[in-house]
Amino acid sequence: MFHDFVNWIREDLGRFGEEGQSWSHQLHESLFMWNIIEGTHVLTIMFFAGTIWMIDLRMMGIAFKNMPLSKLSDRVLPITIISLVAMIVTGAIAFIGRDPLMYYHNIWFRLKMVFLVAAMINILWFHYRVQKSDVAWDVIPPMTDPLPVKKTLWLAGFIAASFALLVSFLISGDPWLLSSVRIVLAVVALGALFMLIHKRTPGLPMVVKLSGALSMLAWFLVIIFGRFIAYDWFYCEKETTEPGSLMYVLQECDSALAFREEGGETVEEEVFEEEEAAPEDGATDEAAPAEGEEA
Repeated sequence: MFHDFVNWIREDLGRFGEEGQSWSHQLHESLFMWNIIEGTHVLTIMFFAGTIWMIDLRMMGIAFKNMPLSKLSDRVLPITIISLVAMIVTGAIAFIGRDPLMYYHNIWFRLKMVFLVAAMINILWFHYRVQKSDVAWDVIPPMTDPLPVKKTLWLAGFIAASFALLVSFLISGDPWLLSSVRIVLAVVALGALFMLIHKRTPGLPMVVKLSGALSMLAWFLVIIFGRFIAYDWFYCEKETTEPGSLMYVLQECDSALAFREEGGETVEEEVFEEEEAAPEDGATDEAAPAEGEEA
C-alpha cells in the first residue's frame, strides 16, 4: 500500500496532462533546485540540533549551569521552532525531488524516521510531563562530587567499553556478530557515561537528565542515518542483500524488486524489437567478405 502511494508521489503528484511531468521529476531534472533544497535542509538541521543540544546539555547539568533552564529555553526557542519548520519543509521537498521509492526502500531512511519520531515523542514528553515540575530544578544547586571509588568505577567502565568498541572495528569476522557486539559495547559506554554525569549532578532529577540524554542520542542518530542514505551498502539490488535476510525484509525488497522487474521487462522487449528491425538491405554480415574472396 505504501509502496504504491510513494510511487504515486514520484510519478503523478503535480502532473497535469499525459505529457506533463510530476513535481518529483521536475525537481530531479532541475539544475540547481534540488541541491539548494538539500543544502538548506542540512543547514536547518544544524541550527535545530544545535539549539536542542544546548537545552539537552543544560538538562544534564553539563553546560550553561549558571543560567536557569527556563531562561535558556526562552532564548533559543524561536531559533529552534523556525529551524524545525524549515527542516521539515525542505526534507519533504528533498524526499519528493530525489527518488521517493529509493528513500522508501532504504534502511537508513527508515531508521532515520524511527529516531525522528522517537525524538519528537521525547520533546512532547518533556514539555507536557517533565517540565511541569521545573520549579524544583530550574536552577542547578552546587555540584557535589561522588565518592572517589564510584566516580572511578563509572569512568573506568566508560573508557574500557569505548576502547573495546574502537578495537572491534579492527577485527574482521561475522558482520552480524560484530554488529551485535558493537551495539552492546556502545550501550555500555553510553550507560557508564550517563551514570557518571548523574552522580556528579545529584540536584537534578534522573528523569530530567534521562530526557536530555535520550534527546541528544536520538538527534545524533537522525543525523548519522541521514548521511548514510547516500551509501548503497544494503540496496535491494545488491548481492549482499540476500532474499529472506533481515535487511531484505526491513526494506520490503520484494515489492521494490517486483516493481523494477516489471519495468525492466518492458524495456527489454522494446530493445529486442529494435534489434530485430535493425538490419537493412544495404547491411552486410561477417560472411560477405569471405564469399567475395571465393568468387
